[in-house]
Amino acid sequence: MSPSQTSTWTRTPTWIRPRLQSLPLLALLLSSLFSQCSQSKAVFAHFMVANTKNYTLATWKTDMQLAQASSIDAFALNAGYGMPHTARALRDAFAAAEELNFKLLFSLDYSGDGHWPKDRVVDILTEYTPREAYYRHSDGRALVTTFEGFQAAGDWSDIKKTVHNRTANANATTDDGEAGCCFFIPDWTSVGPRRAGGIEAVDGLMSWDAWPEGTHMMNTTEDEEWMSVLDGRPYIMPVSPWFYTNLKRFDKNWVWRGDDLWYDRWEQVLELNPEYVEILTWNDYGESHYIGPLVEGATGILGEAGAPFDYVGGMPHDGWRATLPYLIALYKAGDSVEEREGVVGEIEEEVLSVWYRLSHANSCADGKTTGNSENQGQTLMEPGEVLEDKVFYSALLEASADVRVSIGGDNRSAEWTDVPSGGQGVYHGSVEMGQRTGEVVVTLERDGAFLAQMEGKSIEKECPGNLTNWNAWVGNATGVRQNRPSGGGGGGAGEDV
Repeated sequence: MSPSQTSTWTRTPTWIRPRLQSLPLLALLLSSLFSQCSQSKAVFAHFMVANTKNYTLATWKTDMQLAQASSIDAFALNAGYGMPHTARALRDAFAAAEELNFKLLFSLDYSGDGHWPKDRVVDILTEYTPREAYYRHSDGRALVTTFEGFQAAGDWSDIKKTVHNRTANANATTDDGEAGCCFFIPDWTSVGPRRAGGIEAVDGLMSWDAWPEGTHMMNTTEDEEWMSVLDGRPYIMPVSPWFYTNLKRFDKNWVWRGDDLWYDRWEQVLELNPEYVEILTWNDYGESHYIGPLVEGATGILGEAGAPFDYVGGMPHDGWRATLPYLIALYKAGDSVEEREGVVGEIEEEVLSVWYRLSHANSCADGKTTGNSENQGQTLMEPGEVLEDKVFYSALLEASADVRVSIGGDNRSAEWTDVPSGGQGVYHGSVEMGQRTGEVVVTLERDGAFLAQMEGKSIEKECPGNLTNWNAWVGNATGVRQNRPSGGGGGGAGEDV
């Protein structure tokens, strides 16, 4: 079972802690640039196999090609035990990955009723970890992670030894020379870093704490706690743009703060420089934090789990991938500003990404959605307190540009709240919706000349069924090349994507 299909995981309460403050040309350029350097860092996207019941081989290929264009290294396949279509899905996924030279790894889902028997874990790892498409840690061992499963922590020493003995190509060794099959980095967030880090079979740890609590901005306090118990072992840092779920069958109906989160979290990745990053998620539609496409027939979880309305249909999130090739290149380039500037080089395309909700917080009924989650030990708030009525925008720019935001024809100058050092990189800002409704248009200009424009869906006074959709709508656009700063690339007009 998947996280969006089960009772929720329990994370270490954060309220007791202080709070601190598709682009193929670009992807190809950056891939070429970083191939000149030896890299062990990687970015994964958490992928819900539960949502692939209607996938064909072609569907898998399309998703993987989109991920490759965004510089994502691998899908971490969230696989629950006992789901009837899992065997077919895995066969197709690995066949597609091997054809496209893409990578996959397992994130075995132990949540709810999805506990994996030890012998079945051995079987699936024996079958798939030797495959060419399986992702390997820098020491050559197949990387395996989980979604929860601390109750099975005692299984993993035997699992690693048994799979090693059964697989012909598992001949990597650990630093101390001991043979090992799998490089094991579980997500055991529910028990906290101290208990999770004390298990002998663990080679690293992952956290699922990718969202702030209440009105707080996201910070790195919990990431640093996880990293502190690892003594240099790898950490998989979670990054997510949003969280809204309303699934009656699983008693899930809350929001956590998204707003500036996608921008803030990537800045924190650059600050902490972990060995691995995992995006939560590619396609978990039930929790609204998907960055992959809306695939026909893949969002059935909403109906199956009793969602009171379709809060995903017509709500694309593809625009959040617009800046990923650049951000991932920065992350992989090195530890210092100088290293990052030297590797990334020229920006091939300037892009604009915009996101917002389609109604004001007080326009419609809240659907009994809460801000924060009671079963996470959090103080409940109104969802309109957690999420702000704003239009958020980020732009990857070679040099500064002016931004204007129009809502319903009311066109106003806006500001950047965050500007990259040196003027080249990702800019970020937001504007209040106020009481305005109507079509959203965000325009970039440089020196008075047009650069890019995103024409988005309208903000409305009414909602489907009079229930507020707390999910985000995301759009993006590509800048025209005629208005590059002096020394920029030339030739040809960009287009909205």
